[in-house]
Amino acid sequence: MFAKILLVFLVALLACSKQQPAANLKSEPIIGVKIYNHAGSLPALFEEWQSLGINTAFVSASLDSNSEFRNMADQFKIKTFIILPIFFNPEALQEDPDLYALTADGQKASEDWVNFICPTRAVYRRQRIEYIQNLIRQLNPDGISLDFIRYFVFWEKIYPDRTLNSLPNTCFDASCLEKFQTDTKITIPKNLMTTTDKAAWILKNCAQQWTDWKCQTITSMVSDIAAAARKIKPDILINIHLVPWRQHDFDGAIKAIAGQDFQELAKYVDFLSPMCYHHMLKRDPTWISSVVADAYRQTTGKVIPSIQVNQAYLTEELTADVFRQALTEALKIPSAGVVLWSWEQLHKQPKKKEVFKAILQSRD
Repeated sequence: MFAKILLVFLVALLACSKQQPAANLKSEPIIGVKIYNHAGSLPALFEEWQSLGINTAFVSASLDSNSEFRNMADQFKIKTFIILPIFFNPEALQEDPDLYALTADGQKASEDWVNFICPTRAVYRRQRIEYIQNLIRQLNPDGISLDFIRYFVFWEKIYPDRTLNSLPNTCFDASCLEKFQTDTKITIPKNLMTTTDKAAWILKNCAQQWTDWKCQTITSMVSDIAAAARKIKPDILINIHLVPWRQHDFDGAIKAIAGQDFQELAKYVDFLSPMCYHHMLKRDPTWISSVVADAYRQTTGKVIPSIQVNQAYLTEELTADVFRQALTEALKIPSAGVVLWSWEQLHKQPKKKEVFKAILQSRD
């Protein structure tokens, strides 16, 4: 009798083991494009996306507010993620300049077009979450894509020769200094009166605690947004845009400067999307796959690199051949897909469109 029971158990176990791989099959890779506006024919747009193999659109809230766009996306089975800037909000800063984050020398966190809001402002954080919830109620997107959810740094112009100490450290406004002390039980000496002096003391005496606290500040915002979004739509997908720095680049600047702890952030989102714009950052295309691998090692999450289609900030041309190399690197294992920045650029360059289609077809 025991032998029969054991035999039944072994047969059942074998059956389960044969079925297991089916549950672990790779999901369809995300082949996405970022698109902010579109003035042409929407049916033609979606037909072209379908012919190219694009299955996901990362869109502005204004474009997704177009009911025809949403209907076409449903018809063509294109997933839509609304791109949501969090601590980059020019309109809010214009209305209330006091929201500006402050650098270690007491200056506004501003460079070129990049202007940042202090990440600890409770009222602003609450308003942003309510805004996201309302968008989900109104537009019912497949997903949301969190952008500018970090501390200030104009990373698009940070080249390989930079050092940690040359990068801007924020935020040292009254809100952050007070919350840092409350959360960590660290007391800044009372005789330090200026922002510069207080920042210098923190970075000299408790730099690691400051870095850890910054990461917690960003992670908590991601956690709060994720919980609020899933309260409205439990199955909503969440993507997060990451500064494309590997764990040890610039002596750990991804945490110390940007405040992005990939391992912690991955707990609250479905996808991690480092913005691997190699050309503007003066990197070789092979750097793209190294960023993906580094993010995956830290998280084992679904990493979807975003790559640039055309040159930006630099005058040197981003050729179709370099684009081919970048796309190839972006799709290497363990990548979960690719996102192109942007559709507007790809649409204007037929050669790169041909490259894109050929590489995707070669993977089928």
